[in-house]
Amino acid sequence: MPRSSVAFTRDPIDIEALADAVSAVLTPEELSATPVEIRPLDDGAAAQVVMIDRVVLTVLRPRLVPAPAEFARIYGTVAVTADARWSTDCFTTWEPEGVIGVRLIEAAATARGGTAVHLG
Repeated sequence: MPRSSVAFTRDPIDIEALADAVSAVLTPEELSATPVEIRPLDDGAAAQVVMIDRVVLTVLRPRLVPAPAEFARIYGTVAVTADARWSTDCFTTWEPEGVIGVRLIEAAATARGGTAVHLG
């Protein structure tokens, strides 16, 4: 069962942001010992981070944050920064590798001027 998160950011999360997150989350020793692949899917509709042949994070194409009324309808009372312009749906597995995916999306969101909200 996937774990669902949404990143609300000032700048969109893209492949470069995911690569930067991998470098920020893993130590140099872990990077040298761990095969990591970031692959775009469906002509950029999504991207996956794969470590040791396991998908640890799937990120959908960023969308503009909806208008306030629609935002409240979809996300309820989720608090985001005032300058968040982009929302990005992210999914990890409930398996142990999912923890790395959560750390990656949090790092990518922070680097892009925002935050990640974990929905369950």
